[in-house]
Formats: sequence, structure tokens, C-alpha cells
Amino acid sequence: HASDVDVYPFLDLDEVLDAARATRAAGATQFCIVVAVRGPEERLLAKVIDAVQAVQDETGLEVACSLGLLRPDQAQRLAAAGVKRYNHNLETCREVFPRICTTHTYDDRVETARLAIDAGMELCCGGILGMGETLSQRIDFAFELAALNPCEVPINLLDPRPGTPLADQTVLSPREALQAIALFRLVMPGAWLRLAGGRERVLGELQAMGLLAGANALIVGNYLTTTGRSAEEDHALLAALGMPVADGPGEGRFVVDADGAHPRPATPPGRVAPGRTTIPVVAG
Repeated sequence: HASDVDVYPFLDLDEVLDAARATRAAGATQFCIVVAVRGPEERLLAKVIDAVQAVQDETGLEVACSLGLLRPDQAQRLAAAGVKRYNHNLETCREVFPRICTTHTYDDRVETARLAIDAGMELCCGGILGMGETLSQRIDFAFELAALNPCEVPINLLDPRPGTPLADQTVLSPREALQAIALFRLVMPGAWLRLAGGRERVLGELQAMGLLAGANALIVGNYLTTTGRSAEEDHALLAALGMPVADGPGEGRFVVDADGAHPRPATPPGRVAPGRTTIPVVAG
């Protein structure tokens, strides 16, 4: 598929820092640098590494990157620069992937995900639900993701865009989306499930149900190709649910049990409170 989208150069460092400051002011704990390329060439990689270090020094935010397919040496350099997490979605299950992407293989994506982990970065790896997959294929996707042991799983819900091959795809019903979120939580009980693009259109006023169904993180603001909603609306939603936002990077702030959500200090690294399942809500 060929699109007519405009191509832009990598942002100037000052623009990146302005965005990072705004992200911090919105209450987020993580800033992700995303570049729409197959993989980074040397000049781009150098600019990204400079930006990573500047954002950390200026804001204290955790920095994640999404730069496409990596070589082993590139993954090592990003980790050495302080990139906390690498975002590389599988997008969909192995069976469906060839219908969605023809420029590289599913195994190419799996290899980069494993390179990120081997280099010492955490893995953020999820995909888009509602691209025509069956329920059985959605289940396969959950288990294929679990095999990579990602710390974070973005759950995007397809919002069909005009001019794309999936422009006429039927949007998931709220029930199907909530079922998928609960499924992913059951299969990956220890992962951060981050509700992402499409949640406003697919779930609408039921976004709170997405958090109760198993999601415990949100992408705040706009997405790559669609607009989101204000950070204030998401903060109000979390407050209404009694789910405090993490005070700092990676910090869990409440537990969920049969009686609801209860604020609690983060468990020290390496410890898990007996009889409790910690569900940290983070904004990124």
C-alpha cells in the first residue's frame, strides 16, 4: 500500500525537550521517542541518543524509544544511552500478520523484541485489535506476546482511517474490546496493559470499564494518526475510580482486590505483597 502522507525530518532537540516538558507537566512518567522508519540509520540513531540524554537530564522522565527494526549493536547503544524501554509491537498474531504487513516478516519483529531484552532494555510490545482477526486468533496473539515476557503491552483498538486498506473494517464493539482486555490480563497477569489508540472511539463512555477489566495504564493525549482527549479528563477518570496515578517512573500506587482499589505505597523492588496483586496505573 502506498500512501500520500507527508514525510518530516526528526525534530530539533529544542522541540523534543518542549514536548518532554509538556509531557511531564501533564503528569506522565514516561516519554517515548517514536520514528516512523523501517530501522534507524546512523545519523538518525545519533540524534535519538542525544535526545534521550537531554530529556533525562532536563525532565527526569523515563525515556522509551520506538525506532523500528534493530541490529544487535544498535540495541546495545540505545541501552547504554539510558533507554529504559523499547517499544516494538508485534501488531497482531503470526497467522494474521502477513495480511497486514508485507515489508518484513513476523520473525523480524520478534527478533528485534528479543534484541531489546538481551541488550538490557525493558520490552513494550503489543498491537492493534480489531483488524479482522477472529477471537481464536486474538487468543493466539495474547499467548505469542506472553512468550516474549513484555513488561508493558499497549492495547490499541483499530480506528479505521480513510485511504488505508482497513478503512472499511468494522469497529470492535465495546463488549469485544473489554473481553480482549480481560483476556490479556489473564494471560499476562504481571504486565502493564496500556490502553492506547482507539479507546475513545471504541469504548467511549465505557473507558472506565477498560481499567476495571484489567488495563492499568493509559497513553495520554494524542496518538500517531488520531487525536485523543485531554490529560485532565483521564486524571478525572482515574480519580473517580480511586486509582491514583504513579508519583514517579515505574511506581505502583494501589492494589486491587475483591473490595475494589486501595492506595498503597509501592512495593520495594524484588518484593511482592502476600495475597495481593499490584496494579500500578501509569500515564505515558
